[in-house]
Amino acid sequence: MDYQELLNFIPENEGILVADTDYTPVFAAGIAQDFVQDGGICDPIPSLMHQSLNNGWVEFSSDGRILYLKVRQFSSSYVMWIKDDTKADHDRKMLAYCLEILDHINEGVIMTDEDSRIIIYNKKLGEFEDLNPEDVIGHRLKDIYDKWSAESSEHYQVLKTGQTIKESQYRNITKHGRTNYLVASSFPVKNGDKTEAAYSISRNVNTIQELYDRTLELQAAVQGDSSKLGNGTRFTFKDIIHKSASMQKLLADAEKAAWSDSAILVCGETGAGKELLVQSIHNAGPHRNEPFVALNCAALPESLLEGLLFGTKKGAFTGSEDMIGFFDQAGEGTLYLDEIHSMPQNLQAKLLRAIQEKEFRRVGDSEVRTIKCKIISSVNTEPMVSVENGQLRQDLYYRLSTIVLEIPPLRQRKEDVEALADYFRHKYSQLYGVGNLVMDEELKQAMQVYDWPGNVRELEHLIQRGISLMDSNDTMTLYNMPSYFREKLYSTKYLPGKDDGVLTLNDILLAAEKNVIKDALQQNELNISRTARALGIKRQNLQYRIEKLGLRELFRDK
Repeated sequence: MDYQELLNFIPENEGILVADTDYTPVFAAGIAQDFVQDGGICDPIPSLMHQSLNNGWVEFSSDGRILYLKVRQFSSSYVMWIKDDTKADHDRKMLAYCLEILDHINEGVIMTDEDSRIIIYNKKLGEFEDLNPEDVIGHRLKDIYDKWSAESSEHYQVLKTGQTIKESQYRNITKHGRTNYLVASSFPVKNGDKTEAAYSISRNVNTIQELYDRTLELQAAVQGDSSKLGNGTRFTFKDIIHKSASMQKLLADAEKAAWSDSAILVCGETGAGKELLVQSIHNAGPHRNEPFVALNCAALPESLLEGLLFGTKKGAFTGSEDMIGFFDQAGEGTLYLDEIHSMPQNLQAKLLRAIQEKEFRRVGDSEVRTIKCKIISSVNTEPMVSVENGQLRQDLYYRLSTIVLEIPPLRQRKEDVEALADYFRHKYSQLYGVGNLVMDEELKQAMQVYDWPGNVRELEHLIQRGISLMDSNDTMTLYNMPSYFREKLYSTKYLPGKDDGVLTLNDILLAAEKNVIKDALQQNELNISRTARALGIKRQNLQYRIEKLGLRELFRDK
């Protein structure tokens, strides 16, 4: 037998050994040569060969390698096939490690073969979709998801076209009826020009915690960076600090509105955080990667405002140039019209016509252009009051207010004051390099008494102004606050009377608390339950305060 012919068929990680019946080597090739020395076969190969005759493949290790051998016996010889499985074993371990990692990350991962059969499905995606990976792997996509089709599934499109689709937002419904709002990127796996598989990495937009570098955020605030997220926005729902039930309800409604193409009207007093909410809505919606364009309708004259809104054509008027308007700039994103009630009436009529017809013309141009963006507007007054006094056209109001979101003023959600104050205290302590300042209890109580006419913006300004003049590790007190704030607390609105002599801060706060509760009781006809609900406290708590503050006398004549 010409054993040399076998060399052409032996892979580099394998070998062959031929020995006679007393285990004397006759021929060795490939890695089998490593086990032949001084005309004999090295231990423990002979015993392993004998073991293989009865058991087939035998695993053993040598010099850190994982090896397998198998022996066939012929009339006068043994033929041993040996292979080095070290790399394959390493690959198997790496695959197991990777699958373990996939089950502990915060993103959902799914992978399918070319027939759309699921081959990888990690635990996090199972949590997102309320599915068990063991029940999903091995099935086709259409067997798992309702309303799944080639037209609607980005994953399927990547599988068929071989083209990557990044940061796509979509909604899917599982067999169990669970609806998910996800942001996913889908990628092809190619062998040459052929797409053999596809995988998608998903984030649940309802639960994901986006991590931002605080230092970069503060630097951006100082430098006036208006586009932290790269789409013209800086804020998401995560940035809205709150504890109150009213804000929780507002944000829940706003998250739902984000997925609607309907026009949204945001109502809120100056400083309440209207643009913060509007930007968050944009960044929670399906077009978050599209531009966000904001226009303050109160800041510009009508002639300039019209050109900015619709754009201009060169030669339309003296000095005019071709300019893209905000409708064009917004594309398929969001156009935010701030203080829409301050827009001139003539321009309101043009805006109404454009919204109704979903098309517009640039100033001085005859070409008709299509409106593709979502429109969100805001007012800082009661909208119907603006309609009644002629500031806002009634027909435009109805067009813009398919969805109305009202931001409660800070005075109506006092439970948010401390949380906001702590956030601003930490933010500006870091910004001014004075350590993490603490706030004393008297100041916290004073902030609960104050009615915050400037809302959150006033609270932020007050804390920033106080911290800017403080030293490291100081305690913030009432006397670090601006004088107008203290004067407001000392006004007759908060004092029991002018003839009471010199009052301590505790006297002032008790007097203010007494006046607030007394007013609330009178407004609610001394009904304890209604008053407690109006004040946002428990009935038992209110009764305790009535006794403590000497208000029981109000009930004697009842």
